[in-house]
Amino acid sequence: MSRPVQNFRGKHALVLHPADPNRTVLESTLVRLGLGVTSIDPTASEPIPSIRERVDLAFLDVDSGGSCTPPWGLSDIPLIAIIGHESPSRLQQAFELLPSAFLLKPVRPSGVYTAIFFAVNGHARDRQQARVVAGLEARHHARRLVMKAVLRVMERHSIDDDEAYRRLRKESMRLRITVEDLSSRILGTNGATVPAPERLAGGG
Repeated sequence: MSRPVQNFRGKHALVLHPADPNRTVLESTLVRLGLGVTSIDPTASEPIPSIRERVDLAFLDVDSGGSCTPPWGLSDIPLIAIIGHESPSRLQQAFELLPSAFLLKPVRPSGVYTAIFFAVNGHARDRQQARVVAGLEARHHARRLVMKAVLRVMERHSIDDDEAYRRLRKESMRLRITVEDLSSRILGTNGATVPAPERLAGGG
C-alpha cells in the first residue's frame, strides 16, 4: 500500500447525528482540520434531505437507532461509528454497519483526527486488498477455462495437452484475442461464435 494519507483538508464529511454537544464538538473539530461538513439529524421528523455535496467520509451516530442507517449507498466511503452505549446489542448494531473506525461519546477533539486517519487509510487498504483478491479470482477462473478448452480440443482431435494448447494459442493469435477469450468461445460461456473445429485441427 502507498504512504498513508495524513492531510484531510478539502475532504467533505457527512455527519448523521442529532443536534447536541457531541455533534457541535465534532463539527468544529472537522472544520479546524480543514474538512467541509454537512450535518443531518436522522431523528428529525422532516424527511432527510438529499446529499448534493461530494461525500468523502461519514460519521454515524449508532445511538440514534436503525433510522440512522445511511440510505444513500455510502458503502464505498469510510464510515466512522459514534458510540455512546457500549452494550452488546449496540456494539453489534455498529459492527454490522462495517465501520472503518469509531468514536466514543462524549466526543472530544483529541480523538477525531485519529478516527479519520484510521478510517480513510484502512478503507483504502481494504479496497486495495479486495481488488487484489478479485484479480486472483479472475485469473483462477481464466485458467480453469483454458484447461477445459484444452481438454475439449484434446478429445476432439485425439492429441496431447501440449499440442492442444499450441493450437489454441495459434488460433488466438490469428483472431487477435487472448487464449482465455478463445477458450470462452470454445466452451460457449460468453455467447460468442465458437471457432469451427477444423480451425484447431491443423498441426502446422
